[in-house]
Amino acid sequence: MDIQKFQQKLTEVCELGEKNGKVLKPEQIKECFGELDLDKSQLIKILQYLKLKGISIEGAEEISAASQTGPEEVSEEKEEKVPLTAEEEAYLKEYLEGLEEQEQGERSAEELFELLSKGDALAQAELSQKYLRAAAEMAVEMNCEEIFIADLIQEANISLLMALGEEEPEEKDEKWLLGRIRCGIRHAIEEQTQRKFEDDYLVAKVEKLEAAVRELTEDEEDESSKFSVEELAIILDMDEEEIRDVLRLTGDDK
Repeated sequence: MDIQKFQQKLTEVCELGEKNGKVLKPEQIKECFGELDLDKSQLIKILQYLKLKGISIEGAEEISAASQTGPEEVSEEKEEKVPLTAEEEAYLKEYLEGLEEQEQGERSAEELFELLSKGDALAQAELSQKYLRAAAEMAVEMNCEEIFIADLIQEANISLLMALGEEEPEEKDEKWLLGRIRCGIRHAIEEQTQRKFEDDYLVAKVEKLEAAVRELTEDEEDESSKFSVEELAIILDMDEEEIRDVLRLTGDDK
């Protein structure tokens, strides 16, 4: 099973969750991914990804390998902030100091939002400058291990600028703007998390296939007695092209 199949299954299970009112049963997930032969850690990552998408899992606490605690403790752990690394702390300090050096307009946010609703381009520019710090602080609050904080702040800033350029709603305020920034950050995290899941799945698959191929071929010193790609495909119940891809990645395609 290739990475495209995994992506397809991930999309299907998310769609199923949406149809079921953002609730899935563990057996539904296992049934969807059953043919992919995922191990327990990979299954747990899928559950975590679904939670990030707002899809809850019935009895997920019992499935999680970390769930030696009760549901309340699991919920609290899930809400814990991911601490910044020393490198990220240094970047954030320099970034915020740079913001302090920039001039801030004297007009209040309320006045600027009112002008923005009338299409005032200067108000839009001043609001973007005024909320850069709030965007950075929100990125820090939502920090995740998959994205370096500088990149997450950039995503927050992009969301800020895009929101201020939107025509709807006509009446805009601080609550609306912060909500749009939060949605942008969450979307970036979801995309990066999905890419990481797909990368982890591909790496695990290559390692598994590499081990299987080596186990079948390592004791065959005589070149004439080694298994051919066609024979390996039959033995391992895989496509020949998939076998060739693995051999190329492991350097055994000579």
